[in-house]
Amino acid sequence: MTRFFLALFLGRIVYYIMRILSQDATTLPGKIALIIDPRFIKKISKRIKNIILVTGTNGKTTTNNLIFFLLKNKGYKVLGNLEGANLKSGIATCYIKNPKTFDFGTFEIDEGIFPKILEDLNPNIVVITNFFRDQLDRYGEIDITVNRIFKALEGKREIKLVLNGDDPFVARFQDLPLEKIFYGIKEKVGSKDSDIKESIYCPKCGEKLNYDYFNYAQLGKYSCSCGFKNPEYEFYIKKVNITNSWSFSIIEQKKEISLSFKYPGIYNLYNALAGYTVGRILGLSSEYLKETISSFSFFLGRFEKFIYKGMEKILILVKNPTGYNQVLDTIKSDPSEKILVLILNDNIADGRDVSWIWDVDFERLKEEESIREIYCSGKRGEDLVVRLKYAEIPLEKIKLVKSLRKAINLSLSFPYKVYILPTYTALFKCRKLLLRVKNGA
Repeated sequence: MTRFFLALFLGRIVYYIMRILSQDATTLPGKIALIIDPRFIKKISKRIKNIILVTGTNGKTTTNNLIFFLLKNKGYKVLGNLEGANLKSGIATCYIKNPKTFDFGTFEIDEGIFPKILEDLNPNIVVITNFFRDQLDRYGEIDITVNRIFKALEGKREIKLVLNGDDPFVARFQDLPLEKIFYGIKEKVGSKDSDIKESIYCPKCGEKLNYDYFNYAQLGKYSCSCGFKNPEYEFYIKKVNITNSWSFSIIEQKKEISLSFKYPGIYNLYNALAGYTVGRILGLSSEYLKETISSFSFFLGRFEKFIYKGMEKILILVKNPTGYNQVLDTIKSDPSEKILVLILNDNIADGRDVSWIWDVDFERLKEEESIREIYCSGKRGEDLVVRLKYAEIPLEKIKLVKSLRKAINLSLSFPYKVYILPTYTALFKCRKLLLRVKNGA
């Protein structure tokens, strides 16, 4: 135990020094603590009564923040890694910032390290959102990631699984002898079927799945002649409409409740439903969840809006083709005149291999007259320029500006809406720049 408190003490010193230096203290304090005490996270888990883990490719941060918000707003003492730092160091750091005992801990977990962290945290609930190709140089193909998580959960019979039944990759987990709660969208919401589909083959027999519809990527209503199909849902969405925000109904045991959610993109419907499902499992009332989900606000580069000279400047993290395509669809559906700032880095946390941008469907933008200029920036900005050229985006719209600060400042000089799309390691830098501009610094 002496080692634990020494790790905590030194971690807190590092945290306060970083704060004094205006640095983002999201991982380094935890790294220091884990060097001193490698069992630091396991010891943290003893100070938390109930633990929820959220994993999968997309939607982890929003879903985790929503669950945190639902519990915190109800008066519980809750710990969470809300800033997207989803490795061991991020979890250790969030405790170092706030070392107490808690009713709940809700943590998003990088799918690549999920098996390693499962043993340390011993969760009560695990939420699995979806699986898409992401950082192939780190994770490999999707089947490898799915199989690792599946094997890690084998034998953990005390865990409740909350599973997105619309994704055939996630539906594979119905074979585990654990308590499972499935959620999904029981109608077609997406307007087209041209998204990337990571797999449309049955995980049981290998035959091609029959789809009644896709909502995005491989998520939709599917079945196979061998009997594999969408599982029965305990919670599902129907009656979906969108104007400025989503409005929809969630059905639970034939009881229907109407909700709204302000964040665009079909994937955010799934995020809202995952949060609602966890809330109901934990005994929160449907009326409370309705009110609280509708008022949920999240500020960390997921459709985060900054107002500058009366115009919206919107920051959106992009990190893999499926998520990027969803963001492009949202931009395309916005008739406002606009500037785009696309930022591509290839640091370790972004993934060294940037070839994934060739799977992003930038061709969707080539006839969008409302886009006035596109600035390409970041360490691999040149790669973006080449990709846009091959997408037949008019060359006069494309500008290479290597300096991130200069690219953002240039975009702000126009009296238009601006969409800023950074990869992970550029996200916080962009956010700082936008906050300074917003605050007049």
